[in-house]
Amino acid sequence: MVINSAAYKVQLTRTDAASTDGAPTPSSQAAAQQPQQKSQDRVSISSKELGIDRLKRELDALPEMRMDRVALARQNMQGGGYRVDPALLAQKMIEQHSSL
Repeated sequence: MVINSAAYKVQLTRTDAASTDGAPTPSSQAAAQQPQQKSQDRVSISSKELGIDRLKRELDALPEMRMDRVALARQNMQGGGYRVDPALLAQKMIEQHSSL
């Protein structure tokens, strides 16, 4: 059988077909005598992969923002207790930029 398509061309032939005189071919006799072997596909996932999957689920369960930290920052800004050290801020910006 031949399958023609724009993407592929496949030709299938049978190699263990019976001969024209009706006698089985040697390859078909050998195949008939061998027990059928069943193919068993198996998938195993490593413990490391299972751990990564567990961590992903835990991260997905966490809120995107930690509202307790947001509330504390808001309270400090409103009360005047939030101070920014310009030198420390500049140092952190340089460290962040140099790690890119």
